Amino acid sequence: MMQYHHLQRNKVLLLFILFSALPSITSAYANNNNNNEAKPKPLMRAWMCSGKTQRDMVDKLAQAGIVKSAINKEALLRVDRKNYVLQTQRGDSAHQDSPLPIGYGQTISAPHMHAQVLEDLLPPLLKASKDTPDKLLKILDVGCGSGYLTAVFGRMVESKENRRKSTPLNEGKVFGIDVVPELVHMSKTNVMKEDGDLLDSGTVEFMLRDGWKGYPENAPYNAIHVGAAAATFPTQLMMQLAPGGVMVVPVGPDGGIQYLYRVERVGDGGAVVGVDESKGFQEDDYELYRVLGVRYVPLVQKD
Repeated sequence: MMQYHHLQRNKVLLLFILFSALPSITSAYANNNNNNEAKPKPLMRAWMCSGKTQRDMVDKLAQAGIVKSAINKEALLRVDRKNYVLQTQRGDSAHQDSPLPIGYGQTISAPHMHAQVLEDLLPPLLKASKDTPDKLLKILDVGCGSGYLTAVFGRMVESKENRRKSTPLNEGKVFGIDVVPELVHMSKTNVMKEDGDLLDSGTVEFMLRDGWKGYPENAPYNAIHVGAAAATFPTQLMMQLAPGGVMVVPVGPDGGIQYLYRVERVGDGGAVVGVDESKGFQEDDYELYRVLGVRYVPLVQKD
């Protein structure tokens, strides 16, 4: 049975839920059996980390305890958000701690949300680097939008000789996908402004793909980030996780209640895309942790 965890306080396991509508997994919003346990709360001091520069913004995220890891802080400092917003937003709003429209009905997420995602996805990357030190890490960024977080991931796993500070992370590859052709083009254009070496080295690639289907050609992935809200849990993406891998995905209806979930792959009894796809989806392979309430634009499904 797929395990559902309400992530609060000491990350205590509160309950298990039977999902009866596989493979879509239509319900993951169970009543809490512990009346003393609060529902997921917004990040403390979120929306209060705006800065005048990239460093100012990142420093405030660190001071607020949202950015905790030196690895993530360094990667965020290397990629300036001003290069990934619209031209009209490149003044003071570029480093505001709020989402901004990037066109085509999409947004670039608030910096505190990007920081939360990085903190959730760093542990599996560190573990994979320790367990298989000679193997490339692979990260999938679904709904890459303007390319910002894809570039940050790229700085985390770029060639070790290009890193300004030594880190224990393996080198790797990051694949940014989007269903909107103009956003794929925008991502490439934005990265070329100051982070073009990531494209030149092959560390980062952008391509046109349906986010619900992922990018099975390069699966399995150690980490998957989904930058738009899926109406149900995207099982095709879940099967593209490597054992030990983690996906961070907002789930919930457009305009309704949404939560950010951390999906951990703890088994390989079912299909592992890119390794063995003969078994199909197995819910026992995954544990779900509800992290916090969110509001995202919907994950577009290609007709």
